[in-house]
Amino acid sequence: MTAVASVLLTRVAGLPADSLDLVGPTTRKLLSELSAGAERLDALAPELTELLFSLVPRLDDDVSLRRKVLAGKRAVNRLDPLPWDAEVLRRLAKRIPPEQVSTIESWIRLTLARQELAAELGEQLAEDRERAVQRLDHALRSTEFAESLALAAPDWTVHGRRRAGSARNLKTLYSYVARAAVKTSPFSGLTTVGVAGTTGLGRARSRTSAALAHLALHRLARDVRTAGLLRYRTAPVRPGGPTEPDGLLLHSEVTAAEGVIWRHDRTVEADYALPWLSRLPETTTLYELLETLGGERPFARFRRLLDTGLLHPIPPWQRGDDPLAALAALAEPVGAESPVPHADLLRAHELGAHAHRDGVTGRIEATTRLQSITADWTEHSDRNERRPSGLIYEDRETDLRLPDPLAVPQVRADLEALGAKIRPYVFRSHVYDLLLERFLAEFGPGGVCRDPLGFLMRLTVDGDSNPPLDRATAADMVSRNDPGDRSRLPVGPTSAPPTAGVLFQLEAADRSGVADGRYRLVVNHFGAGSGGLFTRFGRLLGEDFRRELAAHVQRCWPGVRCRELVVWTDCNTVQAECSGLLPPLLLPGEVGSDDGITLDETVLAHDPADDTLSLFDRLGDPVGLAYLGLIPQHLLQSYLRLLAVLADPWVNGSPHSDYTMTKAFELRAHCGAEVVALPRLADGRLVTRRASWIVPVDAVPRPGPGDRDEASLALRLDAFRRAHGIPEEVFVHQLGLPGFSVTGDRKPMWVSLASPLSAGVLRQWLSPETSHVRMVEALPERHLHPQTDAVGRPRVTEHAALLHWPKEV
Repeated sequence: MTAVASVLLTRVAGLPADSLDLVGPTTRKLLSELSAGAERLDALAPELTELLFSLVPRLDDDVSLRRKVLAGKRAVNRLDPLPWDAEVLRRLAKRIPPEQVSTIESWIRLTLARQELAAELGEQLAEDRERAVQRLDHALRSTEFAESLALAAPDWTVHGRRRAGSARNLKTLYSYVARAAVKTSPFSGLTTVGVAGTTGLGRARSRTSAALAHLALHRLARDVRTAGLLRYRTAPVRPGGPTEPDGLLLHSEVTAAEGVIWRHDRTVEADYALPWLSRLPETTTLYELLETLGGERPFARFRRLLDTGLLHPIPPWQRGDDPLAALAALAEPVGAESPVPHADLLRAHELGAHAHRDGVTGRIEATTRLQSITADWTEHSDRNERRPSGLIYEDRETDLRLPDPLAVPQVRADLEALGAKIRPYVFRSHVYDLLLERFLAEFGPGGVCRDPLGFLMRLTVDGDSNPPLDRATAADMVSRNDPGDRSRLPVGPTSAPPTAGVLFQLEAADRSGVADGRYRLVVNHFGAGSGGLFTRFGRLLGEDFRRELAAHVQRCWPGVRCRELVVWTDCNTVQAECSGLLPPLLLPGEVGSDDGITLDETVLAHDPADDTLSLFDRLGDPVGLAYLGLIPQHLLQSYLRLLAVLADPWVNGSPHSDYTMTKAFELRAHCGAEVVALPRLADGRLVTRRASWIVPVDAVPRPGPGDRDEASLALRLDAFRRAHGIPEEVFVHQLGLPGFSVTGDRKPMWVSLASPLSAGVLRQWLSPETSHVRMVEALPERHLHPQTDAVGRPRVTEHAALLHWPKEV
């Protein structure tokens, strides 16, 4: 039986959906009439071609007329006007019957009308573009949108918005307006969030990026004037096994790529480090370290240990604290001697913490000031070093009244029906089997491991590959289509029951349509259902929301005290925001908590009764481990991946969602030379796959040298989409090169195939390596989102529901 959590999160687009009304009704009418005219010409062309073909041999006595007829035949093949004047028609009328003259006259009338409509279309497209520029520019006058852009694209906000009408800046503005009007990925006010069934309070929460605190922490640790303010931990070292080196070390380094910050923990050979680490306690002060290291230059030795990852400064703040404020308080006694002054740390904290109260100018100034303050928070002289982007993080709550879809019996019933479809495809991961296999090999049935970290490290020694883990991951991929009995395999009290987070949208003419059951429920994507989709917004949405969410988590582990598993809290802002809902299980490098326990304070044990693994604390009580981070657990690496699998061993292989990334393997089979249409899949009101088309990039019309104006491109785009049954508005997903199962870009682009402006943005957005795209119908349609704003304009919304299936007794 599917259990649906009572707490439902709603994501609300930051701009009204009609902000993307780029195509006027007159343009659509003209395109339709031109398409109908082209169909009539297509129908008439064979008859006229045959007429002219049969006429040519009879014109040997009039060479000039024969040439005119041949030119006319070529024009008919192109559906163009006949290149004849009245004299040619008069001469032909003497050679052919009246009914054939009538056929020629029909062609002339149709092509003349088409020319006139095409000219009118060109004028209308020029008006559309002018109105689009005005509409897009008008979006900048939305306070929330402009303020959000000031954080998302501060440089463009300063420089580009002044020239928003230029081609390049217009396309940039288009992209951000589309991001805010039809996508529902929370960031500042581009997409806001709220609790379904409530009226949002319009609250906001901002902070300076945690990555900057990480930089400051390491800058303080490497300077002799401030290193003594901190405590330090040694990199964990564990014994190897029969196939591993004598010693293993957990090496951690923070990595930045495309603006995303994470900590990469790798299990590596420790033999070279053992002589150093064997002399050092697990946690210590600088004074104790220097005394132990000895020599003429102990601080130089200390810095080398920091640089090689054998020592790490311990973050001097707790979960929920602002790290820069804590560092400022720490550095204050040092005064001007600090390499990162107390005033700068405090100012960096305040700039982020107060940004949600600032307008556009204040946010730009805050970002600029932060860039200046933090410019020398690293000792590296390489100016090309990758630095974190997104210096200020913000989440915003909507201020709209949000109906609760779960209050509608039909919606709840549809989600429960979806749950019934999903459940057979939610299966226990083969990675969990690997954990069991290796545990039994080392500790035997009913065995107990008193060093879980060491055990997990031995399973993830860094190398060119990890064949057992690779095989387990591949087996999970193979099992997605038909998990069989794996969906009913047991798990222990540490592990979550089968869960699913469901992201869905409702399509209806208005709210009453939803209440009466006159709607479509479109399934977008699945995630874990234990609560990680929601935890990021816990501090924003208040204590009532946090209590209800914590209650849901606890219901997933009945009778077992739960602890949260959230990683990268020391350097990744979103992950840090996800923490603090429950007492944590603390891992090396994570931010501490007074109510946390470390992995070293647990034991991992095998239950021979059901052949499962579980963590227990030192008192012998099972630890319910809830992975509550936003980062999907399959993206975790090394021992973290295995620990996350222990927390949530389930793979959701259900095909009943419309997420391109999970369909990459299926879609790859359709990436050929032709456009391939894939139908919509629906069961009554429930839509589990939108209609889509796999399109070679070269098949999408693009501006060419023969295009005299935008009308030529618009006509070719319109003919292309009508030929394949593609709707006017689509979301375009880039697919990878043939032979690869990954997509070129995870975020889709909204495109109107009736707008040359939109088509131009699409062409600019496509990667040169992209060979095919997936064009997906925009369902719900923009005007069929039942949520409206204060003035009645439709707002695109997406709901997140949490499903779970209680453990079977």
